[in-house]
Amino acid sequence: MKQISTLLFIIIAIFFITAAVYANEPAFRQAGIASWYGNEFNGRPTASGEIFDDSLLTAAHPTLPFGTILTVTNTYNNRQVTVRVNDRGPFVAARIIDVSRAAAQVLDMIHTGTAPVFIESVVNTASAPPAQPPVIQAPATQPPATQAPATQAPATQAPATQAPATQTPVIQAPVIQAPVTQAPLPEAIPQETMPLASVSAPVAIAGAANIIGGIPAPGNGRIYRLQIGAYRIPRNAVDTFEKLQNAGLSPNYERAGDLYRVVITGLRSEEIPSAAEKIWAAGFSEAIIREEQ
Repeated sequence: MKQISTLLFIIIAIFFITAAVYANEPAFRQAGIASWYGNEFNGRPTASGEIFDDSLLTAAHPTLPFGTILTVTNTYNNRQVTVRVNDRGPFVAARIIDVSRAAAQVLDMIHTGTAPVFIESVVNTASAPPAQPPVIQAPATQPPATQAPATQAPATQAPATQAPATQTPVIQAPVIQAPVTQAPLPEAIPQETMPLASVSAPVAIAGAANIIGGIPAPGNGRIYRLQIGAYRIPRNAVDTFEKLQNAGLSPNYERAGDLYRVVITGLRSEEIPSAAEKIWAAGFSEAIIREEQ
């Protein structure tokens, strides 16, 4: 009987020590580059099984458990947003998180495409209801907000909202990385050199983008293409594509190695001045012209 009492005492002591260690674990912290993904993924299932909605404050992280609540701070402008992890990514070296378009708007990184950020998990909220609507769309495997963990500590221990030991992956992350010193990746790389079309002398048009190579003579029967940008960051190509669409143009994507070109194809010579005006209205000051074969 005495041996049983001693064993019981040892088990209870181990339980209390373990609970105290977990209560004092630091939050997950990480610094690096964030990017965002938008409406091209709307309606598609995420890695968690939840349907992606870019109007909600969600994010993709390579390793953190689904449902983890993170505070994301743009260290360039100190803007901050709270997101919930429901997807995997990004899959680009040097990037640590992909946020939804709604979160990117709060962080003011829509036009830059990327931003230096510091992310930190919200401690002891794994069993509490998140502060945003996406919780009702979480997959069935996510613990309901009102469900108490089976291994919850007695009343003499940490508050009931403390994360159970089975969810400790959120707080067992590596120590914070070195401060980010790199600047955000550029929105676009310089336009690559390509053969230009045979055109007449350049003609300046007020309120129109500069057509590198000049505007061809109208009615020459030839077909041309305009390249507005070449990007290494796919999301920046998407942003340019959407701006051109909103200006009434019909852009296309082209893949060239690790570049994503945004082009307007099938233009007759007499259509180019009008296209140059719309390109200018979309916020772009120049485009490269090339005759299609």
